Amino acid sequence: MKFKHLGISSDLAKKLESLGWTEAFEVQEKAIPIALKGGNVAIRAKTGSGKTLAFGIPLAELIKPQKRIQAMILTPTRELAIQINEVIRKISKAHTVLIYGGVGYQKQFDGLKKADIVIGTPGRIMDHMQRGTLRAEPEFLVLDEADRMLDMGFSRDILKIMRRCPPKHIWLFSATLDNDIMKLLKGRHFKMEKVGEEMPELDHLYIEASNKIRQLREILNGGKTLVFCNTKRMTRKLGEILKTPSLHGDMSQSARERNMSKFRKGERYLIATDVAARGIDIPGIETIINFDVPKDRQTYVHRSGRTGRAGKKGKVITLLRGDDHDTFRKLIHNLDLEFNRL
Repeated sequence: MKFKHLGISSDLAKKLESLGWTEAFEVQEKAIPIALKGGNVAIRAKTGSGKTLAFGIPLAELIKPQKRIQAMILTPTRELAIQINEVIRKISKAHTVLIYGGVGYQKQFDGLKKADIVIGTPGRIMDHMQRGTLRAEPEFLVLDEADRMLDMGFSRDILKIMRRCPPKHIWLFSATLDNDIMKLLKGRHFKMEKVGEEMPELDHLYIEASNKIRQLREILNGGKTLVFCNTKRMTRKLGEILKTPSLHGDMSQSARERNMSKFRKGERYLIATDVAARGIDIPGIETIINFDVPKDRQTYVHRSGRTGRAGKKGKVITLLRGDDHDTFRKLIHNLDLEFNRL
């Protein structure tokens, strides 16, 4: 279905078309009409299904520049907040402000004074509330990747934010809608929707590798590839060996944003830890390589979700050394997926 048939204004439809966005994905078809009518919506949708436009388009339609906070978007990571901000600014005239940790406060103080939409991570948003620099009763609260935020320990912050800045409407997007997620929705009537499957369509492969670094060099084929490591040390080491950008927790925010930008704009490979890569939403990633075996099912699902997006097939390759097999066998059992040897 085309965006112009979802109840948006002709001006916004033309703006979307100028950006090359004409056909709506399933999550957008389900969320946009409900949101435009002022309803609460909770949608189970995987990363990469088009969630940003699913809430970004209604916000662009409903929020006009007034220099007062009318909407708040909570995300698990600063990287995802930055990506959402880029999309909102392309389609909306509203003023946005980015609120996340690891950077100075002054720019955020100034931005909050004229913001219509606040986009940020729960921890730094709570910090501003405690300082008294963020006070609002927004029309809309968006919880993006809600399951990720709970996994990262933000449950209490989210509940406090909802109490201190009570929204009229909540739009929640999550890869799962389990009991912990439902607690966030308590006391409100929601239109619940499910979009696609929790796992994308992927080839799940493994390679026996006595020397993982040598094996990694052999399978890097020039396509856009995200390589995951379990530790910051190995992430740094691989980045240096392969002379490619990396993301890990010891890097400054400016360095992380610089390397993300390189990967987004054409660099073929990125090495990352799980925490640093949460929320990455970059189109065109063809392959995920688990240099280190994921520690659990949830981590595997998260890593896999970076590819196989928007209906395109992807592949996930896990490198196995002798001492990895026990962990890998447990992982296979918990995932209930078919793995093939490469």
